[in-house]
Amino acid sequence: MIGKIIGNYKITGELAQGGMGAVYLGRHQSLPREVVVKSILLSSFPPHAQDQLKARFVREAYIQSQLDHQNIVRVYEFFTTPENYYLVMEFIDGMSLRDLINRQGALPPAHAVPLFKQALSALDYAHTFNYVDESGNRHTGIIHRDIKPANMLLGGSARLKITDFGIVKMAGERSLTRTGFNPGTVEYMSPEQIRGLEVDARSDLYSLGVTFYEALTGRLPFPHSDTGSEYDVLRGHIELAPPPIATVKPDVPEALAALVMRSLHKDPGARFQSAAEFLDAVLAYEQIGVSTVARTAATPPQPIHSMTEPISYDTRQAPTTAPVAPPRPIQQPQVQQPQVQRPIHQQVIDPAPIRHRAAPPPAQQPPRYGLLVVAAFFVLMAVAGGAFLLLKQSDASSSAATNLSTPTPTATPIPVTPIPATPSPDGAQEEELKNAREAETEERYQEAIFLYGQYQVKHALDTDPHVKEVLNHKLELEKFFGLVNMGLFETSRKDYAAAERNYADALKLRPDSKTAQEGLKKAKSQRGRTD
Repeated sequence: MIGKIIGNYKITGELAQGGMGAVYLGRHQSLPREVVVKSILLSSFPPHAQDQLKARFVREAYIQSQLDHQNIVRVYEFFTTPENYYLVMEFIDGMSLRDLINRQGALPPAHAVPLFKQALSALDYAHTFNYVDESGNRHTGIIHRDIKPANMLLGGSARLKITDFGIVKMAGERSLTRTGFNPGTVEYMSPEQIRGLEVDARSDLYSLGVTFYEALTGRLPFPHSDTGSEYDVLRGHIELAPPPIATVKPDVPEALAALVMRSLHKDPGARFQSAAEFLDAVLAYEQIGVSTVARTAATPPQPIHSMTEPISYDTRQAPTTAPVAPPRPIQQPQVQQPQVQRPIHQQVIDPAPIRHRAAPPPAQQPPRYGLLVVAAFFVLMAVAGGAFLLLKQSDASSSAATNLSTPTPTATPIPVTPIPATPSPDGAQEEELKNAREAETEERYQEAIFLYGQYQVKHALDTDPHVKEVLNHKLELEKFFGLVNMGLFETSRKDYAAAERNYADALKLRPDSKTAQEGLKKAKSQRGRTD
């Protein structure tokens, strides 16, 4: 791609490449402007998945091109060619917050707070933004759904900009994301997002709270286990209280820690109800000191509900127990930025005062989920659990570099009974399961798990015993696929003995799997070379 002309832009370098797309550095042919050019790796996906990717790409272009805020990356242009779709964006010459935390560890509160005021200003703008979708319909409010340090870019004068609106959700809209695409990043996901429930602006605030926690302490509230398993992360977000900031980083002011901990409540109704309210509290922390702000923050999140129990959220607005001082113009910090190679960023002018909007009035309490959550919970957790086993697969090689000293995990005992064939219902249910069976037969296991999960959610309240049989089949498939992924992970770590055990256990469940057979063969071959 380097040297190729796409539209009015010449590709001058490659910035990143992931499982779904590639990001290039480009230069306008006529104007002195460097840009980021994003494209889809269509060849990596089957035809039916390509349509979904294109729809998401068009969604990102339409929505983000209308956003005009100093703390949101701008979209300049969107166009297509016979080969691909392309999105041209602002280039930020600097680093991401992820890079900064990796380099410096925990940030001093005096540096972290101004950055998060900018992030809250951007979210306040997005959550209340009025815009037109790709069909010409008008909407108010967009939810990012993937707030994390990697999506916060730092340019000149410590200007922060949020990027990657590719999985945004319009307020009140059912998710565009479907088969095989799970939005968000597990380490920063809200409990309701992990459970597959409908999310609103408060989910973004939870993700920002996780990011704020990590920036202040240098660690995640719920990190991965020593084996790299995401189960501990999922369980932590859903049912465990995060370690108090004071125990991790005692020099963080108590009032500031209380604000962050409030944003990490499991119950969305106990968090800040808007980015504007969160920003008001941060401003009050700066203006009126520790004692007053501490009273506005709710008590730290307490452990609630086991992962094996249903949960129902009270979504009423949490009462404010202390007055909040009016906002003042935000001064940008003078943070010394380390010199690094340029990722996906661009130099910008000195920032202006952040636009601030008052918090909206409390919304009426929506109806409780009631019996539906009780019936659907096991289904939703199974869907989430299967999906998140994959989220680190593409990063296995990099994970290996940082985990070479990790002790070899002991293989988990599993049943030796092969996975039974999916039950065969009649009529409409048979048609609903057709694509899932086809994907499973072709060893597209991630897609099959999602399709079975969709079937289970749709029929969560059915009394037909076939529904339970399909759920049991999907759970066995998830167990098998988890072992395959652990085999892949251990292979990347060059722990071939552990990889052999995982692949062998996977083959006990599905003896005909070519994926597991080839993985076992590779692990044995590599182990033979090292012995």
